Formats: sequence, C-alpha cells, structure tokens
Amino acid sequence: MKSGSGSLWVTESTPAEMPAVFALRHDVFVVGQNVPADLERDEFDGVAVHVGAWEAQPDAAVGVAPRLAGTGRLLGEPPAPGRVGRMAVRPDLRGRGVGRAVLRGLERAAIRRGNPEIVLHAQLHAREFYAKAGYRVRGDEFDEAGIRHVEMRKALPVIREVADSDSAALIALIGAAWAEYPGCVLDVDGGEPWLRAPATYYATHGGRLWVAELDGAVVGSIGIRPSGPDVAELKSLYVSASARRHGLGEVLTSLVEDEAVRLGVRQLELWSDTRFADAHRFYARLGYEQLSGSRELHDLSATVEFPFVKAFPYAPYAADLVG
Repeated sequence: MKSGSGSLWVTESTPAEMPAVFALRHDVFVVGQNVPADLERDEFDGVAVHVGAWEAQPDAAVGVAPRLAGTGRLLGEPPAPGRVGRMAVRPDLRGRGVGRAVLRGLERAAIRRGNPEIVLHAQLHAREFYAKAGYRVRGDEFDEAGIRHVEMRKALPVIREVADSDSAALIALIGAAWAEYPGCVLDVDGGEPWLRAPATYYATHGGRLWVAELDGAVVGSIGIRPSGPDVAELKSLYVSASARRHGLGEVLTSLVEDEAVRLGVRQLELWSDTRFADAHRFYARLGYEQLSGSRELHDLSATVEFPFVKAFPYAPYAADLVG
C-alpha cells in the first residue's frame, strides 16, 4: 500500500534485522530521551518478539531501500499477560500512523500466542495514543528510567476452535453484521442451516472454523473449507462492531492463511456481498484481488457477491502511512 513517499510493511523482526531495531531504539531513547544505554538494552531482548514497521524508500543505487520506521517488543508467555515495551518511531515519521501499525502488529502477535491481555508502561505524553487504541490506565503514575509513566492494560480476544454450543453466539454475531446493511437478512434455516451445528458442519466438510472470544462473548469468526484441488475458500470472516479497528480481522485472516499454507493450498478464494464495501477494502489491503463478474444467491437478502482470490506464497501485511 502506498502513501506519500513509500509503503509501510509490518513484520516480526528477524535476527538479521535486529541491528536496525537496536539502532532506532538507541536514537529514540538514549539520544533523544537520555535513557542510560545499559537500561535501554536488557536480557529480555533475546527472548522477546520484536515487530518492525519498514518503509520502502526510493533509492537511486538499488531501486528500493527499506528503512525501519518503527519498532516495539512483546514479552510474556501465555497464560500470563503480554507485556509491550520499547515502542519507538523514527522522529520524522511521527504522527503518520507508524506507532499505531507497530502496536497492532504486537497485538496480533499476542493474540496468536494466546496472551489474554496486554500490559504496558506508557510515558505520560503517549497516554492518549494508547487510550485511543483501547488501553485503560491502572494505578498511579511512577518513575521509570527518569521518565514519568503510567501502567495501561487492554484485554485481548482468545481465539479457539468453534463448538456446536457456539451456535447462538455465531447467529447473533453474523446477524448483527448483516443488519448493518439495508436489505440484509440472516435466514438461518433457509439459507445458513450450518449455523445450527457449526463444528459438526466444518468437520464433515473437511474445514475448520474459529471464533474469537472476549470477556465471555464471541466477537469474531473465520473459517476455511477446501473447494478444489490446491484451492480453499475463506469463509465467515466477521468481527463485531465493538471489536473492530484493533487488528482482530488481520489476526483471524492470518490464521486461515497459515492453515492454507499448512495444507499446501495454492490459492484462497472468497465471496463477499457487493454491499460490504468496507470488507472489500480490507481484503484488498491484505493482498486479495477482486475478480470480474459476480454471482446471485437468490435468497431473502437478494444477495449478489463479488469473487476475490489470493495466491501463495504471499507478502507480509501492509499498513498505510497516513498523514
């Protein structure tokens, strides 16, 4: 995805990328904030998950030279909370969405690992940034490395395999999503009878379905089902309105894509209602191509769907640099 001077790619950092990670942290914390160097680097760097946001910049010599725009790290083995720290963004790119992209990358990693929540120590000037991302203050201010901080926490959804007992929750989730669009009616028994026993249905058809649960409520779902030789279909990606804009859709999609790779699938397909414009933009951002044509389902919603496909191997997630 391109905006301004380049494209921002968010990935878990490899060992070869760690010198760039440490250099950016040194510039931000040691040089910029006078944090002692022996405090900025510690023994936890070797066991943490590091996430980097890389900006591809034009370069006359090599064509495109990626530069590290932001970084952060995640500690804590489930079932303990994840601990986010060492969030650093290159000064010339602050205010352009880099920090948000890194934080969402760390949240995706924590959800995939099974951390039930994230705990972080926010510098006071960054408290509003984290509050906008859903974090809430716990306790009083404190001093850390000579800088005032406050502890903030955010509960994370837990992703698990669907059970037949999730039927009512899935019907409520999907029904609410469809109701956001005029004319969309969830006709369970007439059009989606699999919802009465979702685990049994997917097991019978050689697929898998997952749900995301937050505070005891199902807030997301996604499935994969074989549809032909080396081809599978991405199914039932839904996220409740209250759980959107925090990266859950990306996490669920990556779960299906990992399963597709494990199964040796060469192409993922999906069909999306023509009215679901936000979903179409989401799929495009993750590398799905909308094909020409459509199909009519002749159901109570008068559904017409567009086809999307994604071939493998595939590139990492991209996030916009926003001004």
